[in-house]
Amino acid sequence: MPEVLIVDDDPDVRGLLAFTFLDHGFAVREAKDGVDALDELEARAPDCMVLDLMMPRLDGFEVLAAMRERRLAPDMRTIVFTCKSEERTLVRVWELGADDYLTKPADPDVIAQKVIALLEAGNPL
Repeated sequence: MPEVLIVDDDPDVRGLLAFTFLDHGFAVREAKDGVDALDELEARAPDCMVLDLMMPRLDGFEVLAAMRERRLAPDMRTIVFTCKSEERTLVRVWELGADDYLTKPADPDVIAQKVIALLEAGNPL
């Protein structure tokens, strides 16, 4: 069973995504901010992470940068899910290693399908 880590400071978003991913056959873990996300990644890397950018304590950009710096979860796929839609934001998250980018709001089933497609495509080179 593939595992997804949902990282978002909004408990409603986490809950809705968790319900959707469970319905699609995923094991689900949650983190309420970037600090918790890094703790989860150090404990055990999931197959995929859905990451918000705007969070307290440590934002999504900082999570991606820390992952790269500390070489955490190098084979994990990452989808950024945020309300930020500026081109420079998109470029920055790709430079930091994200695999895909979706803007809020989005249908949770679309997010799940994106994760499934990323996992089926295999690990990046």
